[in-house]
Amino acid sequence: MLTKAQREQFIRFPTLDERTLARYYLLSEDDLRLVRERRRDFNKLGYAVQLTVLRHLGRALRPGETPPEAVLAYLAEQLRVEPTCYAQYAAREPTRYEHFAALCQQLGYVELSRRLNHELRDWLVPLAVVTDPPFGLMSALMDELRRRCILVPRFSVLERLVHSARVRAGQHVYSLLNLPLKGDLPERVDALLSPQGDEPVSRFAWLGRPVGVPKAKNVLVLLDKLAFVRTFPVQSNLRAFLSQNRLDHLAQEARRLSASHMADFEPHRRRATLLAYLLDLSETLTDAVLDMHDRVMVSLLREGERAAAEVFGQQGTPLVEQFGTFKSVCAAVVAAREQGADPYQAIEAVVNWQQLVETVREKEVVSAEQLDPLLHAMKGYAKVRSYAPRLLAAFTFQAEGKAAALVEALDLLREMYAAGKRTLPEHVPIGFVRQKWAGQVFRAGAVDRRAYELCVLDELRLALRAGDVWVTGSRKYKDLDAYLLPQGTWQKRLPELSLDLPETFDAFWAATEPRLTGQLREVEDLLARGALSSVSVQRGRLRIGKATKAVPDEVELLARRLSVRLPRVKITDLLLEVNAWTRFTEAFLNLHSGKEVERHDHLLTAILADGLNLGLTKMAEASPDPGMTARRLMYLADWFVRPDSYAAGLAELVNFQSKLPLAALWGDGATSSSDGQRFPTGGRGKTFGHLNAKYGREPGVLFYTHVSDQYAPFHTKVITANVRDALHVLDGLLYHLSELKIKEHYTDTAGYTEQVFALCYLLGFRFAPRIRDLGETRLYTPEIGSAYGLLEPLVAQRLNLRLIREHWDELRRLTTSIKAGTVTASLMLAKLASYPRQNGLALALRELGRVQRTLFTLEWLRDPELRRRVLAGLNKGEALHALKRAVAFHRSGEIRDQSFEAQSNRASGLNLVATAIAVWNAVYLGRAVEVLRAEGIEVPDELLAHVSPLGWEHIGLTGDYVWRPEGVPAEGAYRALRE
Repeated sequence: MLTKAQREQFIRFPTLDERTLARYYLLSEDDLRLVRERRRDFNKLGYAVQLTVLRHLGRALRPGETPPEAVLAYLAEQLRVEPTCYAQYAAREPTRYEHFAALCQQLGYVELSRRLNHELRDWLVPLAVVTDPPFGLMSALMDELRRRCILVPRFSVLERLVHSARVRAGQHVYSLLNLPLKGDLPERVDALLSPQGDEPVSRFAWLGRPVGVPKAKNVLVLLDKLAFVRTFPVQSNLRAFLSQNRLDHLAQEARRLSASHMADFEPHRRRATLLAYLLDLSETLTDAVLDMHDRVMVSLLREGERAAAEVFGQQGTPLVEQFGTFKSVCAAVVAAREQGADPYQAIEAVVNWQQLVETVREKEVVSAEQLDPLLHAMKGYAKVRSYAPRLLAAFTFQAEGKAAALVEALDLLREMYAAGKRTLPEHVPIGFVRQKWAGQVFRAGAVDRRAYELCVLDELRLALRAGDVWVTGSRKYKDLDAYLLPQGTWQKRLPELSLDLPETFDAFWAATEPRLTGQLREVEDLLARGALSSVSVQRGRLRIGKATKAVPDEVELLARRLSVRLPRVKITDLLLEVNAWTRFTEAFLNLHSGKEVERHDHLLTAILADGLNLGLTKMAEASPDPGMTARRLMYLADWFVRPDSYAAGLAELVNFQSKLPLAALWGDGATSSSDGQRFPTGGRGKTFGHLNAKYGREPGVLFYTHVSDQYAPFHTKVITANVRDALHVLDGLLYHLSELKIKEHYTDTAGYTEQVFALCYLLGFRFAPRIRDLGETRLYTPEIGSAYGLLEPLVAQRLNLRLIREHWDELRRLTTSIKAGTVTASLMLAKLASYPRQNGLALALRELGRVQRTLFTLEWLRDPELRRRVLAGLNKGEALHALKRAVAFHRSGEIRDQSFEAQSNRASGLNLVATAIAVWNAVYLGRAVEVLRAEGIEVPDELLAHVSPLGWEHIGLTGDYVWRPEGVPAEGAYRALRE
């Protein structure tokens, strides 16, 4: 059930910090009294070790297992003995067993019996209903064993116990999902799997087909599917009794199964799986309809802009000349009025009267209205009108505040469409009509019906984006409160989430205010004395010099010396060798059975097809193995390759690299950076790309990647190019599966907003972005700007502390919900960033972010080392981008996948292959260092700290993809280095 690395997390001693040592290894007075009953120092220390390990891990030390040096030193210091004396105790097995038996009896620990096994299984089943992943269940089981004072048995016993609980939980889930299926519903659910009447395919296959590009007719197809799905009990309250993880897993399984495979399930399970699929589809299709409506409207508006630009290009010059003439005439009339002169003479002084008459009566000149893009967008009214009645009838829209008028207008149009009315009533809601639409909506003192309808539907998409309007039954467009933990629940979750949040605003401000005011005054004093490195204030603007070069010149020569020693290797051989070290392919389990793949080389081929951007068909053609067919690769891609498998496999690689000797020179794994890398979308994928002013008019997607200071890209995700990177900064820090403990994170300007500053602080991360034009930034202070002397021109305004105080509990609730996984950080940031001004939580988060951004800016000015550290972190991300460009070489890096899931697999595969290259390079760079030092060449650690493992010149990325397991060096052996 668990990967090798996951299993080791339960078997080996956990990483110990000061807090853990103090919690489990600090001896109480009662403990000391028991320990001092032993006569010799080594017995005292050994007894204390067994006592504390039993409380901490719930088990005895295994034969040959030695406690960490930190434990021995911590206990020895309390007992005033030498930690080295433990070796004598470890050699006396009878004494150890005797002491352990006495401790178990004294502390009430018992062995796991058959009765206790059944009790624990029954206790675990409800938890397994909520969360299916075995790692979380095993963690909960271990905690419960310690709570009940049951000795932890062999790990295989625990795995069988967890497996039994998962099986029973699955049966319980199936029973719950079958409850709403009454009357003829079981037969109707079964009928989904076979064609009915004259239908060419089953409804199950029809529901799973992609609908294609954003067009009005495809909106209707989506609405047809949604209407059909709603004929089943998808709007029941089942979600209140089942975890979203369980439903998602069943729905994901259904999406990958064919109708014939599904028909082979026993009826109880088959119907449960299909209903979970329908529940998922109801939300997915709801969001898909609203998203496609958004894209259709955007397309319509862009067509209007292009048409208006074309009109101006063809006929705009006479119009400009006409406007110039009228401006001159008006200026002459104004001057004549002011001077008391004859206006007609003044006009004729600037333009011939006959020329003016001809200009006014000119009929060939285009009217200004023809340059309004909305006038041309109105030509697409029929497209939107073809689906608008069904769209409004399908959903219930809700809103508060200023968006209430828009919901009234939506209700009005719904009633009009239902009644077949073609004219608007005398009074219609107009409070939402912006100036942009006013010229088209209000004509000759009346409301134009077609323009009004388009305006309402355009404002609907904007209101959905901003969160002003929410939709019942949507996953993406829910009410803000529905994403957060319930009011009576979130406080109870705080202890288990390890969130170190001040309970009150007063406690927060008592710790923050002295630090903020102190740094403001310190920076003002340093500026006055000219004592800030490369920083000055000139004409009210900060002037900050560039960070000094941190990489010594000798590094380039050393990097070349090392790189020429690395063996030349094909990418297939590299992956086989890295997999032999890490077994990362064990993380790719069958979605249906949970078993490993039989042929790991076949799985690696499917992964490499993603990583090289080659695709499964091309990869099959490039493989000389006759068994490596496109159909075989498609099967592996469907059942073994998915984002969660990639994340687990990536974690194995990152954890392995973090333990290499060179990695400790690159960093301690506590800092990271993130950045987006754009890939164009070509072919059929072009329709599914997004535009971004930063990257030009060509559509594309961004692969947003987090990389540690040890050059390990520990998280990646696909984001659309039309959103800001900042929304996704926290996802990588919170949701990666590696053992890295990130404390400080860097981004460029695109990764920073004030709300990101606030959430990073609340979640316990130090955020340090490199902000472009930081010299133009403004500070926010608790007092008026004049209180800070030279800094006064830089102060924007006083902090609104009242706003933070009023919403402090809601800020804590938001943070707890994100940490608990109820909602992702990116989704909440997207909603709060676009929320209207009256949303108090969004404003409070922004205000808290201003506090943190001001503190960061002051430290940036004071600390040149921070500037160098941020620059070095971001440069590691740039080096990773270069490697990925080289790896994803096929089609020049164009991503042609249509679905988001396929694009995610492409990004994950590329990231995993790049990480495998970094791991392989790190191992062989370390061996090259050993060889150079053996040859008497000095290789200082200070220079090695700047040598990157992201080179690829020695790696064969092209050619036939042949897997040669026999060529992988045996365990403990390596390839020969080059001379």
